[in-house]
Amino acid sequence: MKHFRLPFQMTHNTQIDGQAVLNKGKKNAVSEFVIRELDDFFDPFNKRLARLLGDEKFIFTRRG
Repeated sequence: MKHFRLPFQMTHNTQIDGQAVLNKGKKNAVSEFVIRELDDFFDPFNKRLARLLGDEKFIFTRRG
């Protein structure tokens, strides 16, 4: 963390206070209903963001 003038190097494998990593590789299943609800909720915001940034990569759907 040079910009803070600290000797500590932060990596994705860094443990805090020597604590073991307990959730590595675990994935929680999310129901299709929740995914649809989140997509429906965020869709207008994503479209507006894409329009503001002029970049359509923010417009996407998980459903076919």
